Amino acid sequence: MKDGRRPLLVALAVGAALLLQVTLFGRVRVAGIAPDLVVLVAILATLRLRNETALLVAFGAGLVFDALSATAVGLRALSYTLVVYVAIRTRDRADAGPFSVAVWVGLLSLLGAVLFLVIGTIFGQVGLEPEQAMRRLLVLPVLNTAVAMLLTPLVARLLEPDRRVW
Repeated sequence: MKDGRRPLLVALAVGAALLLQVTLFGRVRVAGIAPDLVVLVAILATLRLRNETALLVAFGAGLVFDALSATAVGLRALSYTLVVYVAIRTRDRADAGPFSVAVWVGLLSLLGAVLFLVIGTIFGQVGLEPEQAMRRLLVLPVLNTAVAMLLTPLVARLLEPDRRVW
């Protein structure tokens, strides 16, 4: 694929994830929790992007999501960037098929939820009750794993249409 199209496609994928996250998933929830499509797309993009580009995508997407939500600006940007850094370091173990990618995304989503809660608590931004925090830590990775099973082939084909996907 020409290098000029890939940044545009990544920006469109992140923009669509942000739009769906703040509109549809702002109202549709499972057990009070919505899947985090923004971090999901950022994680999946690490499979096909260079390291620096993936980190920039994660930070930028988190910063825009912070600006659109009620949390402190930079909270999601920091946690998304850390999650994508771990994704970069472990992506060679995950690129075996859609199921392994979905499990990998679920584990990284768990890491992202823990980071968001810890960093948010340290800076006084997240004041969840223990029951709600545990529900978030249990339900969010499961939702992101299920959505990743659907989105993995789509994102892979979007970013590299010439490459055979599993």
